[in-house]
Amino acid sequence: MFINAEKLKWMATFMFVCAGILISFNIPESKWAFPLFAVGHTIVLYVFLRLRDKPMIFQNAFFLSIDIFGIYQWLLAPIFFV
Repeated sequence: MFINAEKLKWMATFMFVCAGILISFNIPESKWAFPLFAVGHTIVLYVFLRLRDKPMIFQNAFFLSIDIFGIYQWLLAPIFFV
């Protein structure tokens, strides 16, 4: 069953806004915006895959790869390479 695409897009939008606000504060906790962005991009990527919207699939796959790099750079690397 495909959950309402409109609801999923609004949920992702809310996550993007929260992540954007968090990153704009430029505080130590700002690094946690990357997982929010990643979850949001995963949600809209799912929606656009279901809708077969190729330009948006490409765009969000690209953003998701940036989010994964940000998660590695700001959250994982400090743990493993201290």
